[in-house]
Amino acid sequence: MGKFVKKLLVYPHELQVWQKVDRHGNIYWQAYDPATRKSFSSGSETDVCMWIEQLYRY
Repeated sequence: MGKFVKKLLVYPHELQVWQKVDRHGNIYWQAYDPATRKSFSSGSETDVCMWIEQLYRY
């Protein structure tokens, strides 16, 4: 079982952020907030950070 799967099982209510690779070898970021059930993906780590900041700003 991978680290990410273990973390999901231990901390199912925390914000989750991880990197993925598409079929073309491009790396991108994905984020999911189980509290709001919102998700976001981007090729930019900065964009993901901004999404997280906006999510918790209000």
